[in-house]
Amino acid sequence: MSRLDAYERLKCRLMSGDLEPGQFITQREFAELAGVPLGAAREAIMQLEHEQLLRVYPQRGIQIADCTIKALNDAFNYRKILERYAIEHYVENANQESILNLAEDTRRVLDALNSCGFNRALQEQAVEIDWRLHDEIIASLRNDVVTRDYQINAGRIRLMRVSNRLDSDRVVEALNEHLEILNAALDRDKKRAAAALESHLATAMKRALSGS
Repeated sequence: MSRLDAYERLKCRLMSGDLEPGQFITQREFAELAGVPLGAAREAIMQLEHEQLLRVYPQRGIQIADCTIKALNDAFNYRKILERYAIEHYVENANQESILNLAEDTRRVLDALNSCGFNRALQEQAVEIDWRLHDEIIASLRNDVVTRDYQINAGRIRLMRVSNRLDSDRVVEALNEHLEILNAALDRDKKRAAAALESHLATAMKRALSGS
């Protein structure tokens, strides 16, 4: 198994919610949980530690990154700085068809939530479509350094939030907020898109810090 495959499997297990923030686990247990050979896992664990998703303690094992108010506040503020800067680039440069496709996919998830109710599969789809917009906003900068740092920070946020799943009302609310951003982008209205993003990020940060 390649180091990249091991890294992806271990990170996916971290994001699954099976491990609690602050929990201790041995490297062997973590590797077995993810179905990764121990040798490949050790290298991947070093990368995950570099991204501050966990910490390795000699003789004690691994501690999953804890979710503190300061850590959440720092991560959300950094996210806000980058996305505020990127939104105008997105509105100005994003491909119209790409924006339309994302809007259609967002509406499809909303329709499914309204017709089928809330379940784990739909929740995962909603989380993915949620992050997709933010990823595309950052990608519009075409700056590899910013994209890399943003993704590492986004991983921290997702890990800290994984044990506190959103309820159906908040998921619907968040995706409707996304549609406001996307509609403004389709109109190439930078000011409206920036205001919609600002409101969306403020709400997300408030809920994260309140634990809701």
